[in-house]
Amino acid sequence: MKAFAKPTVALGFAAFFFCGLICTHVEDVTAAPLDLGGDVLAGVALFVGGVLSGRDWGQGRQYQVVGWSFMVSLLFHSVLGNLSDILIHATDGARSGLVVLSPVAYTAIEGLLLVVSTVGLWTTLTTAESPAVS
Repeated sequence: MKAFAKPTVALGFAAFFFCGLICTHVEDVTAAPLDLGGDVLAGVALFVGGVLSGRDWGQGRQYQVVGWSFMVSLLFHSVLGNLSDILIHATDGARSGLVVLSPVAYTAIEGLLLVVSTVGLWTTLTTAESPAVS
């Protein structure tokens, strides 16, 4: 389980998150870029946390914790909002973007990302020494 605390996992998750963000919200990048501000900031926080903890685990670990925490908060809010929309049938059909997914599939993927980010947060919090050493 300590593998999720590795800085490379944080960097990889942030890169995957940015790719997913662009692919599912490509129209928002040009039409309303400020709507994606929170998402971009969460990805940047996790990326910077991964870089800093990779350089020096003792000093950079707290930044990785901040990045994972921000990502968990963002995804938790998004999953709950999408579940609420699905349950009250307020979905507007398929999402638009480079990748078109049904609301249920999109929410399931977000839920999986939430689980991974929660495990990343938990393992980073509970790993005192550098995960590369152990």
